[in-house]
Amino acid sequence: MNVRSNHSALELAPLSDEDLDRIHAQAMRILREVGTEVHDDEMLVRLAAAGQSVDGTRVRWDPDFIMAQLALTPSNVTLTGRNPERQFTIGDGSLVHTPAGGPPFAHDRERGRRDGTIADHIELVKMTHASNVLPLVQSGVVEAQDLGYQSRHLEMDYSILRYTDRPLLVYGTAGPKARDAFTLASIAAGGVDRLIESPMALGIVNPNSPLVWDGLMVDTLVACAEFNQPVAITPFLLAGASAPVTLAAGLSLLIAETLAGVAMAQLIRPGTPCILGCFFNGVDMRSGGPSLGMPESVLTTLAGAQIAARYGLPLRGGGGLCSAIALDAQAAVETTMSMWATYLAGSDLVVHSAGWLEGGLVASYEKFALDLEIIGMFERLRQGLVVDDDALAFDTIAEVGPGGLFLAHEHTLERFRDEVFMSPLFRSMAYPNWVKQGSPTADEVATGQWRKLLDSYVDPGIDDAVDAELRDYIDRRTAILEA
Repeated sequence: MNVRSNHSALELAPLSDEDLDRIHAQAMRILREVGTEVHDDEMLVRLAAAGQSVDGTRVRWDPDFIMAQLALTPSNVTLTGRNPERQFTIGDGSLVHTPAGGPPFAHDRERGRRDGTIADHIELVKMTHASNVLPLVQSGVVEAQDLGYQSRHLEMDYSILRYTDRPLLVYGTAGPKARDAFTLASIAAGGVDRLIESPMALGIVNPNSPLVWDGLMVDTLVACAEFNQPVAITPFLLAGASAPVTLAAGLSLLIAETLAGVAMAQLIRPGTPCILGCFFNGVDMRSGGPSLGMPESVLTTLAGAQIAARYGLPLRGGGGLCSAIALDAQAAVETTMSMWATYLAGSDLVVHSAGWLEGGLVASYEKFALDLEIIGMFERLRQGLVVDDDALAFDTIAEVGPGGLFLAHEHTLERFRDEVFMSPLFRSMAYPNWVKQGSPTADEVATGQWRKLLDSYVDPGIDDAVDAELRDYIDRRTAILEA
């Protein structure tokens, strides 16, 4: 394993150049000889017209076509929120974080484990907005199960556009739902043309590994391309289940599935921004469940960074992922392992960074607060070390002298808040003092921390006319979808 370091990050490279060449060659062979299933009639017509071999729903791809399509997509993309100051670029190791997405259940110590509601969703959206490390807000941060299944995505998307002024990751489990989100975003952005010119939203599509592009995901991919909104193409690979148990073989599938998606997006709109998504984990062979935060996921995230760089694509990888059911040592270890991989890989888009528990089934308020602290620690690492005259502090060392104490020195008092990471959750104290405070555990302290975060939320406001137009669209679509 090659190890490199610089002042901004550490990077591990588990694949040699020869390894990358062999995995790429196998991915092209898979596309050419095995092909993929594509369950969308209109896309099949487009692919046939583009010279691909189409036999029923099986498409066998020309590698030269794949690479030509890949060349059309940009290496980075800028998203702009409802507030133009809420702008960031995904690419070049940007590490853009989002909260968890998709959990059907919510949990906190005060209210327990419960079906997610729109009220929970709004609280978590407000907590995301109040944080300083989650610039992209994910719709479906918890599933609003108290609303109708056909239309709940509208209210979840709206809660982001109303209670934040940041870009959104859309609730796009199907093409029509993604189009609803993009239509709402266009209202907030000032029109469809404005949205196309300056993207505000991001979609995620997950081909059904191995090698199946179902109609729902193809249509979602098409919707992203129609509106020129970036799309993170993320095969859900589990070593020994949806992928071979050997990681190298699984990585070749990841490339084949992702680049097929990139090619289809470019057929709809050349230049559609695409992101290579790496969500590749092992399987606990004792239960059959995903094994998150284990060495396999670290290795594949690091390898995913090398693969994304080879193809000139931003990387979606890592996150605050864990399989743990309780907020315990297992959750801490798995989450930290996942986050180490995220930062060592220099990921660009990081989905599920805060609040993910129970393998993604639960949006945990306490873990949300704890994950923000972990991200803050890694951000401090990413800042690196400053070496200048002030940091070297020779005059201070000379003044204090041998056997002295720097604790009360002016140099320390002026700088310790910036130089030393002081977590509100993780404190160093003597045992008697801890007992006097009620022997609080980390999750108990985290309850108070997420409460403070929610209380600190400041409503960014929204133009009344824009809000009225959003509500009108939602009301009309809800009536149609729930009819």
